[in-house]
Amino acid sequence: MNSAIDFKDKVNKLISEQNFSEAINVLQNVLKNDSENTQAKVLLEQVQKINQFHIRDIYGATNLDMDPWFE
Repeated sequence: MNSAIDFKDKVNKLISEQNFSEAINVLQNVLKNDSENTQAKVLLEQVQKINQFHIRDIYGATNLDMDPWFE
């Protein structure tokens, strides 16, 4: 249980620093060791989505909602 608290604290700290790629790496390592960790799976999906919106170039792409019919 202690390791679960440790990874959550570490990931929360990285997210607060907007270091999303490192947070993703930490979560992927947690899932490598414990593939059934549902908290890590959900958090990984959320951080990946945040990172996707964070790195999106709003000036380079007009299809911001990623609608397939505009591709």
